[in-house]
Amino acid sequence: MSVTSVIKVKINVPFSQWAKDFDSELAAERHFEFGIKPLFRGVSTTDPSEIMIIHQHPEGAAGQFMGKYGEWIASHGVLLETAEVSEWSA
Repeated sequence: MSVTSVIKVKINVPFSQWAKDFDSELAAERHFEFGIKPLFRGVSTTDPSEIMIIHQHPEGAAGQFMGKYGEWIASHGVLLETAEVSEWSA
């Protein structure tokens, strides 16, 4: 089953810097490894430290991805402890 995840999280680096890392070839390879398809990433218009990411992926893939790459994600300015995640299905 395919799931769509909506993630709101805080960052401690400028959005442009975080987005460069998120859009990198390495990030694309790591998303592909788990069948994760990024659909949207953006920054709040009222809080430049808050971002939103929307992905589609197989059920369970996001947790596996975070288990393997969570430290790498945090090293790019993502404050994982602030993450608010919701999952949606059609």
